[in-house]
Amino acid sequence: MPDIVASRSGANLLPCEAYLSETPVLQTHAGTQPDLFLRWNTIPLAASGIDVVIHLHGFSRSGETMPLSEKVRRSGLDLSRRTRPTLAVLPRGNWLRYSWYDFPALMAGGIDRLIDYARSSFGLATSLAGGGLEVSRFVLTAHSGGGMPAIDAIAGAQRLPDELYIFDGLYGRDPTTGDPLRGLETIDHWLGERFAREPDYPGALRVVYIEQQTGPFSREVGKLIEKHLASVDPAETAGLCRRYRVERSAAQHARIAERCGPDLLAASDVEFDWSR
Repeated sequence: MPDIVASRSGANLLPCEAYLSETPVLQTHAGTQPDLFLRWNTIPLAASGIDVVIHLHGFSRSGETMPLSEKVRRSGLDLSRRTRPTLAVLPRGNWLRYSWYDFPALMAGGIDRLIDYARSSFGLATSLAGGGLEVSRFVLTAHSGGGMPAIDAIAGAQRLPDELYIFDGLYGRDPTTGDPLRGLETIDHWLGERFAREPDYPGALRVVYIEQQTGPFSREVGKLIEKHLASVDPAETAGLCRRYRVERSAAQHARIAERCGPDLLAASDVEFDWSR
């Protein structure tokens, strides 16, 4: 069992965090240990289910020596204003070369296996629901070089995210190797499934981008959102527009996840106050 220490007070599990090493799902990833970070907010001991938030990080100037703590600081995995019982998960990516990281272990259903490993390890270590915690909602966030791997992970997943937040990460593909917009079909399919569940089971897609880096792909996602919005009851459009949208960032690239993540984990329809 992973080394997870959790404290209780009254009828609740108290907020805390843990770093884990040698995560089975990530064993093919090259890089440093620990390779998995968990953070949780206040969780009732009587809870039978929790939300799971996974964040895919971007590249690192530290290269192969990158400590996972470097990405925790800028991940936006701040649960202090989130009211739903939630487990945040940050896996270390696979070092390729130079500053580049990707997430091959999370493809073809790997992200499902990571969710199951995190929630079962957490449930067993804390004895919540007898170790059988269910996943109530799945939230997927990604920054920079983690953006396109997040889309590819969705393509092979059984459990699709209820909320998807991409922070200046939709760079598209190398046009010399194929369609630079490959992945839009995955987002289009996911949006179709999400809108079919609205408004009874609300979801969200928020893309925050910087034009010179991820503008073209991000704006194409905006067009997909407009297409799906055109098919819904006009009475629902205003609410959906607040939760499904693409917008330019007023924060620098390195700080977008750190700046926007906490707001979105508190409320998916938040209006960013860029003056802060």
